[in-house]
Amino acid sequence: MSEEPEQAKEATEEGMGTIEVNKLPVEKKVFEKAKPVPTTKKMVGERTEDDTTTSVRGTITTAPAPIPPIRNKRRRVTELRCGEVRWFYRRKDLDSKWIPFKGQDSIRLEIRWRQDHGMEVDQSTESYKAHIGEDVVVLDGLYRMSEDHSKIAAVYWKDDEAELRRGSWFLPDGQPIQASMADAIEAHHLQYFRGQTIPEGTSMFSDKEASRKPQLTELQLPENIEVKWSSVIDVFLYSTTKASRFLRYVTWGKDTKLRRGFEKEAEWEDGSAEVSHLILVVHGIGQKGYENLIAKNTEQIRDGINLVMEKQYAEEKSRPMLLPVEWRSQLILDDGQTDWITLPKMSSVRNTLNSTAMDIMYYQSPLYRQEIVGGVVKSINSVYSLFKRHNPSYNGPVSIFAHSLGSVISYDIISHWSPLLLYDEYVANAIKAQLEEQQNTTQNSEAADSMRMLQEVRDKLQKEMEGGIKTVLQAREESLQFQVANLFCVGSPLGVFLVMRGAKADTIIPPKETVNRIFNVFHPYDPVAYRLEPLYASELKDIRPVKLFAYTDQRSKKNYDDITPDVYKNYMKKKKAAERKGMKNGDDKKSSKKVTDPVANEDEIDEEDEVDSDDSASNARSACSSPRDLSPVREEAGRNSEKNASGGKSGGSGWLPWNKGTNGNGTKSEVEKAKEVQPEVKMSEAEKIISSIPEDRRPQKRIDFNVQPALTDKSYWSVLKSHFSYWTNPDLAMFLVNIIYQQREEAAKLAADQAVAEEKACETHVETAMEQVEEKREKAGTETPSTASLAPSLFTPSSTSLLSVDTAVSCKDNLSAKTPSSELLRGSESPLSVMNLPREEHLLPDAPGRLPTPNRPPPPVTERCGI
Repeated sequence: MSEEPEQAKEATEEGMGTIEVNKLPVEKKVFEKAKPVPTTKKMVGERTEDDTTTSVRGTITTAPAPIPPIRNKRRRVTELRCGEVRWFYRRKDLDSKWIPFKGQDSIRLEIRWRQDHGMEVDQSTESYKAHIGEDVVVLDGLYRMSEDHSKIAAVYWKDDEAELRRGSWFLPDGQPIQASMADAIEAHHLQYFRGQTIPEGTSMFSDKEASRKPQLTELQLPENIEVKWSSVIDVFLYSTTKASRFLRYVTWGKDTKLRRGFEKEAEWEDGSAEVSHLILVVHGIGQKGYENLIAKNTEQIRDGINLVMEKQYAEEKSRPMLLPVEWRSQLILDDGQTDWITLPKMSSVRNTLNSTAMDIMYYQSPLYRQEIVGGVVKSINSVYSLFKRHNPSYNGPVSIFAHSLGSVISYDIISHWSPLLLYDEYVANAIKAQLEEQQNTTQNSEAADSMRMLQEVRDKLQKEMEGGIKTVLQAREESLQFQVANLFCVGSPLGVFLVMRGAKADTIIPPKETVNRIFNVFHPYDPVAYRLEPLYASELKDIRPVKLFAYTDQRSKKNYDDITPDVYKNYMKKKKAAERKGMKNGDDKKSSKKVTDPVANEDEIDEEDEVDSDDSASNARSACSSPRDLSPVREEAGRNSEKNASGGKSGGSGWLPWNKGTNGNGTKSEVEKAKEVQPEVKMSEAEKIISSIPEDRRPQKRIDFNVQPALTDKSYWSVLKSHFSYWTNPDLAMFLVNIIYQQREEAAKLAADQAVAEEKACETHVETAMEQVEEKREKAGTETPSTASLAPSLFTPSSTSLLSVDTAVSCKDNLSAKTPSSELLRGSESPLSVMNLPREEHLLPDAPGRLPTPNRPPPPVTERCGI
């Protein structure tokens, strides 16, 4: 058989498949369909035309064979890897094109598809099978793959689906072709080209050779479609209709090139961000008949958080997870009796009122309240259980974002409040009054005895059961499966509910074991929202709530707890007017009374306090002075804040910590004690108001926050829509992100400070032990005691000259990471080694280097405890 030219060999290796190459120059190749021609391989020692003018086969030459150049290993045609297949989704009513999944989601879907179809997973993807659970969840864990692999459906809400398409062959714009068509093309491709080398590039032909492309094989598909192969990578899609054939004949028609495998291989690292915080969104009124409205609102907040994190937290890899909690559709309540009694006239208005305002009336009813609370708890726990099922390794914080009536219900669930507690208090007062009345009379009736027995039973129950009668009245099923980190009350009427319940300052905020912190966020024009801080003390009504900065402002990343409290501008105007009037009349008592409460019996706060910029010099020093000003804080304001925070003289509003004078537990801090001996400084109006409030009636941190209204929000329509404006407010989204990541940084700092404090405490314990040993030695005289005589007295539990065994064990546990326990007593830093004793003298009994003797005392207690 004659030898093939070298270019024929290369052409075959480049994937031309079953073709024969004429012995022509490379630029003049002519291709035609034929049977495959076997190629020859050069033997060891073979000389070709590169070596000599003639080729010699089978002869061994003395010259060494030349080393071939290093070439990249080219792939051959085999089944597609999981990473080369890309899955897509599309919502018919929203998306016109198919949207590709992220790499990790696509790999998850492909692994499950191959498992269900009995296909093997390639070796590079085998390790990821362990991460695939019972359900395949994608798109940040919000959607689940159906059993027939045709769609994905929402996990946490209803009636939200999207089509799925497995992409293996793609059009030039990256869109996948139909799965049935792609499977037929893939099977035909593997049948004719399996094992062929895949060349680099996108085509084996130049533009000049396009008209002379060979046709190696073709495939007829339904709907007048055919596919033709010119090489391994030159695959074209044609339409076989008469019009298309005629256009191709006159060279007007164009073919469509197909691509095998997605342009970018899927990677497992291309996945969803790590969940840093779980936020459950609870809706309020107006959800009856609109089950998916809360899901859409949650998506709006999620989009807002993604927007602000890309702008302000671009380096942050984690993201908070927001999940909707829909509870209204599951409740039956009055079995439709309200609809029966609704008047037919103006039915649309009445139906709207029935689906909104009636929810508040239902919750106020003792008959339906427990059903509502139980339904909300069940819905919250159900969403949390689903999340833990798909994220079993998550142990992070969980917060609740509640809107309108949902914030009241969430507050009652967290604080375990029930109207039965008020009824029980009424019953207790009634029993007490009856017993006092019976004592004032001489009659000793059986009713009085029964009343006393009832009181005794209540007192006994209070002593023997934790919580007393309250524990009996509170339903156990009204408990959450997790501890709430934060409760964000948005557009909340919680304040007026607490007023109707007679709430007191010490019961407004539940204990930290139940919830870490409560934030009351509202729009200034929201007719449903109320403040919470004035419930502590009426004087706080003159302190402005904290204004949220615009999300584009760099100050929005600062800690809101460091913002200077300020008073309403209207308060200052009325106070100055009262002072001028008092000076004019010369009535000191009347003037003093008016200055004490200058806004008493006056109209509501002026609107300018909410929307106008504070341009005065005093307010310029306040961090929340200019709600619409996006410029950074001026240097003067920064210097004044530093002076005020350090106790220096302040001007204008000045700096005042909200819990000034205490360190969180009601006692004065060292800094405050030092300030007492300093000369009195001029206080701002906010400082005067807050300092006049007793510390036990002063909230530890700010509670009330208000969003910035738009300059055009002054119409009646703006007032109505302000209650539903929170979902799309980016400033509120930025506030949520700020609070979440500020708390994370504070927790990390607190843990680091605790570790340092524990280490210092252990070092202090060791130093104390060393000093006690030294004192004992000085008392014993100059004679150096032996270890045998020191051990019983220094290291026994009855010894009062050293630390207790528990303290030593605690020191050992805390310093184990820094100093081995053996070094604590035997090393160079042990108390005995500091005494400059000979090394062999302070070796403990049975220590390494010394043989045990029967006459030695037992090992020290510290050694027996493992130190």
